[in-house]
Amino acid sequence: MFHKHILLLIVALFSVAAISAATDTLSIQIIIQDAVAVDEIFIPIEYALYPPYPNPFNPDVNLLVDIPQQDRVYISILNVRGQEIAILENREIAPGRYEYHWRGVNYASGIYFARIQSSHFSKSIKISLLK
Repeated sequence: MFHKHILLLIVALFSVAAISAATDTLSIQIIIQDAVAVDEIFIPIEYALYPPYPNPFNPDVNLLVDIPQQDRVYISILNVRGQEIAILENREIAPGRYEYHWRGVNYASGIYFARIQSSHFSKSIKISLLK
């Protein structure tokens, strides 16, 4: 039964497969023909700073950002007084979706802000660190 499932799986995945089995040993020879790799690229149509997750967080928070065009992007974390306490990004980046992580393990519980700034977009979003 086990060998039949392996054979069906391999035949379904590859165009040519030769399988032989002897007692406790299973030998598989796989020949891949006309393999095609497709890289899917996501290009957003507008800037976005999505709601952080998890929020409230302890001690890690994730930020998801969409950048629709080549742009200089500055992403930072601010405390409730507006003081910058961390820089997550400060460079020119290509269009795409980016995920950033901030670890607040050395900071006190409280309200913080994640801020993104670029030449065409600016937004801040509240994040809550609960210890």
